[in-house]
Amino acid sequence: MKIFIPKRNPASHKGSYGKCLIIAGAEGMAGAAYFAALSAYRSGTGLVKLCSAKENLGILQTLIPEAIILSFSKEKEHFKEVEKAIELADCLLFGPGMGTGEEAKELLRLVLEKGRVPLLIDADGLNLLSRDSALQALAKAYGRKSLLFLTPHLMEFSRLSGKSLTEIENRGGEIAKSFGKEYHCILLLKSHDTMVISPEGELVYHRKKSCAALSKGGSGDVFAGSLAGIYLILEEEDKTANQTRQGCIAAILSCEAQILAGELAAKEWGEHGVLAENIANAMGKALELLEEQGCSID
Repeated sequence: MKIFIPKRNPASHKGSYGKCLIIAGAEGMAGAAYFAALSAYRSGTGLVKLCSAKENLGILQTLIPEAIILSFSKEKEHFKEVEKAIELADCLLFGPGMGTGEEAKELLRLVLEKGRVPLLIDADGLNLLSRDSALQALAKAYGRKSLLFLTPHLMEFSRLSGKSLTEIENRGGEIAKSFGKEYHCILLLKSHDTMVISPEGELVYHRKKSCAALSKGGSGDVFAGSLAGIYLILEEEDKTANQTRQGCIAAILSCEAQILAGELAAKEWGEHGVLAENIANAMGKALELLEEQGCSID
């Protein structure tokens, strides 16, 4: 069976491809927020709203003027703005560069309590989950009211699952299936042989080939943004499709797109020279390839 990125609807407008709210970037971590937002746009999202630390706002407005920028802080009016943005979003992405402080923890709690749309938790969002049983309970409940994507690399998954790296290397598939079922999430366990696990605990994809150019800081932020964008493309194509199936297909296509984007960037910059921004900027071409040739799944 082959799956494809749908062609862009010629009668579409920015609202057709969704509003993605990205909560990312503590002070000094504007890059993580930028890479996620850039990748979401390069992967088809209609409108990106980027919520970051107030110290990052100037640089982010310069780096990605297409995004709507707002700040988070402990002041009540700022949290009200974030809550309103959560309610208006079609897709939520939380975590890149957020740190694990009290402010980040409260924001994740807010997202899990108020969110009603597909939610992707990445990076420091996963680290926050691994430390707090109350957040874990909220995440498990979220996976049963909407679509929940968790996208850990091996070390993050070790913290989340409570299993050692050695155990994960030896029994990764078994542990991942059990975890996906427990959280009722789409689990993308990122490595050189990435796996996608469904909310039912089934292995739906296992990519045993990667791209060495992806081994750079920021590539995970790019991956998160592209997954959000690809999900919104599929959502625009068929709003009546089964949400879990749609989410699994988006996860698979995002894995393939990341590899293709890394390969395309490496042709221009060389494997050693690729930066996260290069991967994000190659994402549009990668999606065109997946539009034309698709990818095979069992």
